[in-house]
Amino acid sequence: MDYKKLGFKAGIEIHQQLDTHKLFCSCPSKIREEEPDIKIERSMRAVAGEIGDVDPAALHEFLRDRRLVYEAYRDTNCLVELDEEPPHMLNQEALEIAVEISLLLNATVVDEIQVMRKTVIDGSNTSGFQRTMLVAVDGFLDTSEGRVGIPLICLEEDAARKIGGDSNTTIYRLDRLGIPLVELGTSPDIKNPNHAREVAEKLGLLLRATGKVKRGLGTIRQDLNVSIIGGERIEIKGVQDLRLITKVISREVERQIMLVEVKKKLEERGVKDSDLTKEPIDLTEEFRETRSKLFRKKMDSGAKVYGILLPGFKELLGNKLGPELAQYARSESNVKGIIHSDELPGYGITVDESRRLREKLGLDEKDAFALVLEKKQAAEKAIGAIYGRCLKALEGVPQETRRSTGDGGTEYMRPLPGSARMYPETDEPLVKVTEKEISWIRSGLPRYPEELMDEYLRLGLSKEMANQMLRSRWSQSFTSLVEEYPKVNPTLMASTLVSAPKEIRRRFNVDVGHIDEKHFRDLFGHLQEGDISQDSVLDVLLDLARNPAKTVGEAISKVGVGVASRKEIEAVVDKLVEENRDFIKKQGLKAVGPLTGKVMGELGGRANGKVVSKVLTERMGDVGG
Repeated sequence: MDYKKLGFKAGIEIHQQLDTHKLFCSCPSKIREEEPDIKIERSMRAVAGEIGDVDPAALHEFLRDRRLVYEAYRDTNCLVELDEEPPHMLNQEALEIAVEISLLLNATVVDEIQVMRKTVIDGSNTSGFQRTMLVAVDGFLDTSEGRVGIPLICLEEDAARKIGGDSNTTIYRLDRLGIPLVELGTSPDIKNPNHAREVAEKLGLLLRATGKVKRGLGTIRQDLNVSIIGGERIEIKGVQDLRLITKVISREVERQIMLVEVKKKLEERGVKDSDLTKEPIDLTEEFRETRSKLFRKKMDSGAKVYGILLPGFKELLGNKLGPELAQYARSESNVKGIIHSDELPGYGITVDESRRLREKLGLDEKDAFALVLEKKQAAEKAIGAIYGRCLKALEGVPQETRRSTGDGGTEYMRPLPGSARMYPETDEPLVKVTEKEISWIRSGLPRYPEELMDEYLRLGLSKEMANQMLRSRWSQSFTSLVEEYPKVNPTLMASTLVSAPKEIRRRFNVDVGHIDEKHFRDLFGHLQEGDISQDSVLDVLLDLARNPAKTVGEAISKVGVGVASRKEIEAVVDKLVEENRDFIKKQGLKAVGPLTGKVMGELGGRANGKVVSKVLTERMGDVGG
């Protein structure tokens, strides 16, 4: 696609959890999987904001009339998260990390922090709002496609974690609620889908460079904002996999192009708002004799067949508006889906039944219809949602929030929030940020990822290993470890830190989470002193993984991987040279390589390959090869 010609605009919002306790209480930022010991049931309602307006997204959720269940733990949650106690003082460590990230993004830190309440309408915050605060403005990130603005950097609290539920109930767990998040959003400077991925990757690396953010699935979330000429801004939430960013954006652009084309087609057909009606038509009797298993099953369970006329919409539903209508219907009424005329005959409905239905409804060749198989109340809500979405089709691309489906696609979530959703938090005082504090944080800023990458390559790491190191928790400390243990090969050190733990998990299904920096330092110390060979590293780490209480020295003794002495090496070499005299005479120095492997095998990898080669070369001279 020619994204410039399409008038493509995109921005990214990143939400990154910080590795501290919670933002407004001292509870640990710990995700729990055990059965919770507290359960509370509540419901939400939409109210007017300070200027008297009700947020449209809040009203949308209120009308769904959902029941909310909150699960918590007595030992890691408190009354703040249950909204039974005012928030405690702002987490100062989290604020300092947010300032550090702001400085890395070349932003200007504000001199006074005002905590705000932002209306949250899905029940994921027990209070009905999220506490958020502006930390810095006017930052930027340099990329291969030019400079990308970072206009706002905020610190806020994460929402509760959705655990499950059904059509009327949502279950949230409060372990995640209150974990500090840094939120930063770019200006609409992103040029194309590949550029979007580059920006997301660079921002992610920069955040990890601080060493103070959480890592792992769910600790960082990307939201995308996308529009084209003739379209509107669409917010796409929950794109967790960076590899999906290009696909999600490409498909969203295709969707908006389709919606613009549908609008033009409806204009050509002269379709107007007044042609549509949201009154459901009871068509149950028309299907009393149907052989469709789907229809028979639904009607036997008490459902009826309701229809809505869609004048002028024929051939604009299949693989076009059809999925949009179904998503709106599910969102508003929790029906499983809809059936529309562009996919009939189908679902067991015959050509003849479809023809008779069109005649019954008085449709001409350009008209369409949609069917809902449900009880009356749910069907009326679904028909209303279909009607509303078709009205929006006459306008083109409606502003809305969509969610990532995890495969590159998206689905309707709710309308875009309005402006009446932010107001001051009266329980939190203003927090001043002084120039002295900013200077102190600036003096300890970490090195930029680009600088680290150049340093890794200079140390001899391959580009692949350097990339892995850059994305690891050792990214900032690796070069200092290399300086501290100069006799340890940097590539060996990098693979020990990054690759070996992964290999142990993969090959032996053993948890390596308790192997920490002290273990690695002790291991590098033994390598530095020549106590063990590099071939022994994996065995030592595996024993440490299986026996958490052991020290590195105890693991070395257990697996018997101490370095072989010169005397041991010479004894094995002499034996193999005697056994392979004819081979040595025939191959000469070419025999060194194969015989070195045999010696290393005899010694169980406990020798340095260079030392073995040297001894072999000396002994082979006596053979006269």
